[in-house]
Amino acid sequence: MAVKKEAVQAVEEAKEEKKDTGHVQKFSVKKLMEHCMDIFGVSQSTFAGAMYGHEGTKYTIDEAKLILDEWLYGKKEGSK
Repeated sequence: MAVKKEAVQAVEEAKEEKKDTGHVQKFSVKKLMEHCMDIFGVSQSTFAGAMYGHEGTKYTIDEAKLILDEWLYGKKEGSK
């Protein structure tokens, strides 16, 4: 339960930081994967599949969510 609380706290801190400074915190793929069930509601294997080839970069939660959604559901109409 402490891990989930930590993940939720990290998400909230990232949102607050964006409000305060306009800067959004980025996380490694490894860190996002550790908390993917709490943040995105997907298993680590699903997250790993979606992020295959993206391991060397840091992402905001929103960026990772876009990659995950595109992998799960395909590109949406009007997306680039």
